[in-house]
Amino acid sequence: MDRIYERSFDLNEWFIIISLIALLLLIWITPKIFSFLEGLSYYLYGISIGMFYDHTISIPPWDFYDVNDSSAYQAIDFLSYIMYGPYSYFFIYLYKKLKIRGVMNLAYLLIWTAFSLLMEWFTLKIGIFHFDKGYEMYWSIPIYMAVQSIQLLFHHKINKSDWC
Repeated sequence: MDRIYERSFDLNEWFIIISLIALLLLIWITPKIFSFLEGLSYYLYGISIGMFYDHTISIPPWDFYDVNDSSAYQAIDFLSYIMYGPYSYFFIYLYKKLKIRGVMNLAYLLIWTAFSLLMEWFTLKIGIFHFDKGYEMYWSIPIYMAVQSIQLLFHHKINKSDWC
């Protein structure tokens, strides 16, 4: 049975739409440091990882959380997945611009994990996510660390560079 959290078009939908437009505009105006295909791969990584986890741990048998106004899949859910793309893009964009190396890799991962938790907390407050079955935000920490570490490995594999 589908669970309905709200029926109106309100803050959670506006956040997704405004964030997506603002982040896409930011991608458009920032200096390009990736080829089109490389930048697209980082963008698509974010979308695919978001969809993977939302369609793994937010559906039965686990069903730890619902996204947006209903437990049923809605069009705005698709936009929320696209919203992951710019965050993933800027994760690598800033990594490359700041020339992160050595032990700073761990600091960078911890900062982005903290940022991810802050965003998760905010999206809980405005009704994008609705936790169920005792899911706790701190359970997301190893997921963020793993996803971001894999993305860094992916970046270094693409560029055939090392971590130091």
